[in-house]
Amino acid sequence: MNNPSKLEPIVPRPFWQRFLIVMGVDTLIVALGALLLRSSGQISNLYFWSSIVLFAIAVIPIISEVGTSAKATGKAIKDGQKVGNLLKDKQGDFDRGARTTYLYGLSGFFALLLSILTLPLG
Repeated sequence: MNNPSKLEPIVPRPFWQRFLIVMGVDTLIVALGALLLRSSGQISNLYFWSSIVLFAIAVIPIISEVGTSAKATGKAIKDGQKVGNLLKDKQGDFDRGARTTYLYGLSGFFALLLSILTLPLG
């Protein structure tokens, strides 16, 4: 029997599963959009627009990391601290942001590829 006081650690899904989930949701949205527009020719356009959205989501962690690192570096220099140690402490945040960037960047690339491959439907 499970003891409710001891919580199991959350293990993140493997990259390929997260990729398939993102692409599945993207494809579902594109299919629903094509149904609402009543045109299979719009599938290519919808994949193109979804690739732009996915690329935009991929860029957000990069912009956030650059801003946070610059702010922390400026503060460390102002306070006379060593910058190297401060940036090593932030390495975990950078790694999480990089995984998000890779996931949504790869998804955006595949959505763009699907946009090109579905051009003959129109």
